Amino acid sequence: MKPDLRAMLRPSLATLFFRYYLSALIALVLIVSVVGVIVDHTYNGVDEENGRNFMRGTVILVEQELQRHPETEWNDVLAKMAQTFSYKVALTDLSNLSNMPTLDDTERQDITRGINRFDEDSLTVFSRVGDSTHVLMLGPLSFTPSDSDSLLAEGTHAKALWWMLTGLGFGLLVFLAIRPLWNDLVAIRDTAGQLASGDLTARAPKAKSWLLLPLSQGLNGMADRLQIQMTAHQALSHAVAHELRMPIARLRFGLTMMAEAESEEDRQKFRNSMERDMHELDGLVNASMSYAQLDQGDVVLQWETTELPEWFGELLELVRPLAGSDIRLGLSCPHTDAEFDRKLMYVATRNLLVNAARFASTSIRLKVEKHDNGLDIIVDDDGPGVPIAERDRIFEPFHRLGHSRDLPDGSFGLGLSFVRLIAKLHGGSAHVTDSPEGGARFVIHIPAHEDEQEENE
Repeated sequence: MKPDLRAMLRPSLATLFFRYYLSALIALVLIVSVVGVIVDHTYNGVDEENGRNFMRGTVILVEQELQRHPETEWNDVLAKMAQTFSYKVALTDLSNLSNMPTLDDTERQDITRGINRFDEDSLTVFSRVGDSTHVLMLGPLSFTPSDSDSLLAEGTHAKALWWMLTGLGFGLLVFLAIRPLWNDLVAIRDTAGQLASGDLTARAPKAKSWLLLPLSQGLNGMADRLQIQMTAHQALSHAVAHELRMPIARLRFGLTMMAEAESEEDRQKFRNSMERDMHELDGLVNASMSYAQLDQGDVVLQWETTELPEWFGELLELVRPLAGSDIRLGLSCPHTDAEFDRKLMYVATRNLLVNAARFASTSIRLKVEKHDNGLDIIVDDDGPGVPIAERDRIFEPFHRLGHSRDLPDGSFGLGLSFVRLIAKLHGGSAHVTDSPEGGARFVIHIPAHEDEQEENE
């Protein structure tokens, strides 16, 4: 059975370790080798000079001893002296230097002129004896123990031990460096798998490696936003389903009653009632789709500089017929301008005014305030107000106060949800509190746009 190569190369701590370890070790060996070659090349002259200086005294003593005897006796004298040396001592002729491959032409010329040379390749010292044609050779100077029968010399053993200890130490450092990275990667991979399988509560633990910390934080942030969106979408879906039940039930009832009606007048009455229910369904679907589009952030804001008194004055006049003749509308606005998306801000402010008109007893007041940090749009009424327990929930989709459900105004409970969404799209917020008029005060805060901040600076 052939081994599965893919299974062997499957990502794991072992494969990651050996991949980086071998790569780093090969790089280390190459670096050490290249540096060694450079150092040897740089200090080549120095080593050669040290070799000559080290052997200068021995060469002089041997040459002096030879020159005490006739030239014909030099080989015998040198043979007796060689017994006291641990390396080879011999004589050769100048003509034989050309047959020695380790010597170059420069070295041969120096030896011929009587200059001592130390050949690093053969580890041999060459010195011409006086004016004769004989050349004294001492070396090779390397020492090999006579009782060593092993295939590796002592120096090779030391080098092998050095490389082994270096490799083990380097491998330990690589393993300690990679292990936290691998643990973080495994945790992030497992969390991503859980999220992909539908578990939106899964979160990656805080990464121990600073390299992967932004990745784990980004994954958790994405999971948080996804969970919030899914929760909001589920709540919206449940709310829409709940709101659809009533008009659908009325349509079903109308169809039954129209089939049983005995006169054309009764059938027309049920037909008109079903038409109203169809309009209500259409409005509910359109409102829900608009809310979902805003909630998903699919709308690109069109920032426009707007003259506040003129714009809010026209908006108030458009809403005045919806408030009725018995409700007073007031406006307080500074003579300045501000930047916001006019279309969305019209929807948000209109929803606040329409909501106030549903509950106000005698008056509604629209107040606009501009500060260094942004714009506040305030709507006060003298109605019953909003209970403290309901002040945050009132901005949820399809949530309506108990006393507002019986009002025949066709509201779906999305108006204030649009207000908060539009404020968030502008980078701001919306909240409700008590009004000095005795009812509710709704406030939209819009931070100053970048262009406005630059102008203020």
